[in-house]
Amino acid sequence: MSVRGQSSAWVDLIDPMTPEILRLVVETWGKMPSPAPNQLEDAITDQLCVALRRNRDLRSLMFYVMTQTVILEPDAGEVVGRMDIAFLPTGKDIVPDEDAYFCLECKRLNVIKDGRKRSYASEYVKYGMLRFVTGQYSRSVRHGGMLGYVLDGDVDNAIGNVEKNIRKHRAKLRILGSDAFLPSVYLNGIQTARESHHQRAHESGPFRIHHMFMAGIANIDRSQ
Repeated sequence: MSVRGQSSAWVDLIDPMTPEILRLVVETWGKMPSPAPNQLEDAITDQLCVALRRNRDLRSLMFYVMTQTVILEPDAGEVVGRMDIAFLPTGKDIVPDEDAYFCLECKRLNVIKDGRKRSYASEYVKYGMLRFVTGQYSRSVRHGGMLGYVLDGDVDNAIGNVEKNIRKHRAKLRILGSDAFLPSVYLNGIQTARESHHQRAHESGPFRIHHMFMAGIANIDRSQ
């Protein structure tokens, strides 16, 4: 099957692969060494990107994993964003389209520095979620991902802080329904996964952000 033409044709290619991409991320994280409580975001993301590329399951998905992918404004050619991780379709029958990708934005949460903890929940919302809602990221597809590196291992606390921040900014986030977070449909049974639904201004259907909160130091013992 060849994929060409308008961006709408790419939606049908990328969206069905979203559950597999999400499961691949969760599986890959589970095999990685735990990050330090104050490790920098880019360093963790680079390690994850390398691990994803080495995962043999990626080969069956027809995606290439890129980090720090630049998004250019179509007319002026100016940089309008830099995606942490992008899953780009690839294959002999696929003609690349710069609007077709699955974006995974990564943010640190519960960072420990000099013995003090900072939640960074507001940054998760403002510099992550909101960029999807405005269409800065993933404008031509229906799904995007957020990956929270919970560096102190307290995932429940991190989820609670992010949820409070979502409720505080629900108007800007254009939340659909009364709930800030919903259980993940694609990652059913994974307690650290959530999703949120948004009505973006430039489209009629809902946009879904898939949230994965990954523990840091609490995951040192992988045998449990």
